[in-house]
Amino acid sequence: MKNITGRWTFNEDFGFGKDEGFAEFTQTGESITGVVVYTERIEGETPFRVQQDVEGTFDGCNLKITGTKVELLDVEKEFEYHLDTWEGVLNANNQIVGHSYDNKECFGVFVMSPIEL
Repeated sequence: MKNITGRWTFNEDFGFGKDEGFAEFTQTGESITGVVVYTERIEGETPFRVQQDVEGTFDGCNLKITGTKVELLDVEKEFEYHLDTWEGVLNANNQIVGHSYDNKECFGVFVMSPIEL
């Protein structure tokens, strides 16, 4: 089974803004733990960085991870940030592509590519 342990670039478009950063995963069997760190750029607002601890599953093809804890970095004032869920598929180009959502009807599409060390 394919193992996705390691660091991946992370790019997401959610309609009114974009996220750009990286994801780092540790895979044991089908279980995934890790972190997604990105700069969020919303049209007309000051960019800020987000770090979400994630856990989920990867079965060799399908990834599903959900944020378990969020930390806002470089923000002028704290505000509520909703944890995301990312669902994607590992494609023939070794990219994970899919969609994300939170509990406030915010949806996005993302691409993750492995970073070769």
